[in-house]
Amino acid sequence: MTHKKIQDAKTQPIKGTNFLITIHHTENYSYQGVIQWLDTGEKLHFRSELELMTLIHSAVSTQTEEDRSLRDWGQNKHITAL
Repeated sequence: MTHKKIQDAKTQPIKGTNFLITIHHTENYSYQGVIQWLDTGEKLHFRSELELMTLIHSAVSTQTEEDRSLRDWGQNKHITAL
């Protein structure tokens, strides 16, 4: 890769949902902590694993249709054999 391509790759936003999960306590066999969306900076506290999974599910399910589309062979114009 050339230096220009490396710099371009570093500045492009990462597709998908990026979040940071911080566990503060584990009580009654469950987790309590904070989930932070890295792209928006929004933070939400969760009190159980179920609540955490619900937050993750809502974050992942709000992707755009472009993000949901699957790749197919028609998208590859050139196939290179090694």
